[in-house]
Amino acid sequence: MKKIMSLALCLLMILLPLSGAIGEARLPMERGAVTDDADVLSAQTASDIGEYAERVESETGIDFYVAIVHFLDGIDAQTYADRLFKSWHLDDDAMLLLGAAGEDTFATAMGTYAKKKIGEKNAENLMFTSSSFSELFKTQQYDMAFGKYFIALNTLLSKQFDSSIKLKNLFKAAQTESTTTQTPTQSTVNFGSQLWSEVMEAIEDNTADYQVYHEQRERRSGNGVSASGWIVLAIIAYIVLRQRPTQRAGKYRKNNDRRSGCGCGPIGWIVSLLGLNVLIDSLLGRRRS
Repeated sequence: MKKIMSLALCLLMILLPLSGAIGEARLPMERGAVTDDADVLSAQTASDIGEYAERVESETGIDFYVAIVHFLDGIDAQTYADRLFKSWHLDDDAMLLLGAAGEDTFATAMGTYAKKKIGEKNAENLMFTSSSFSELFKTQQYDMAFGKYFIALNTLLSKQFDSSIKLKNLFKAAQTESTTTQTPTQSTVNFGSQLWSEVMEAIEDNTADYQVYHEQRERRSGNGVSASGWIVLAIIAYIVLRQRPTQRAGKYRKNNDRRSGCGCGPIGWIVSLLGLNVLIDSLLGRRRS
């Protein structure tokens, strides 16, 4: 029995160090501003990150680091980033962006001064909302992902530190895509504004034309006979009523015997003059409009 207990104790003593080694995540060695153990970045992008990190340190005092690994060895990205930050003995003014290419995850770790100046929420937004880093990283477009990230970071640092850090030719592909993406959007907005103005002008013109047409129509048919028409009718009625019955009868017989003339009686004249009245009103309406 004692032999069995001794053997078990020896085995436990052997396994304890091994279990600690198994549970501890493998952390890469720091190799400057860019540590790409996953080998996913192009030489140009890695060079751009290194040069930009120097400019950031010079203008703001923030030391920026990028670390890319294959896997996180079973722990979450934020815990891995915090452990790596401590393992590298980074200062309070340091900021570390970690990415795990094999797991499509990433996180940011910062020192006390960096958190105060940049803000933890702003650092999180850089990965998810301020740039397209998240979706590009998850689709293995690593060069473009980091280019977009650093363009957004440059805007944030300029605001937080009230300084201007020139990107110049750094992350050129990402800068070019940003320019070509914004141009059609602005053109669409301008086209939409122009189209809206043209539509509103057309509506106003049509409304004005309809009002003019409606007013002319009311003048022509709204009250039957206009004032000028009543004056003409009054004159005709006066002339007709002044004639004596005998004169009208003789004139009527004379016209019948000859079977000539237009054959129009007073009623015909009245109807004709009504048409003349409409014509006069139409001409007057055109002059007013």
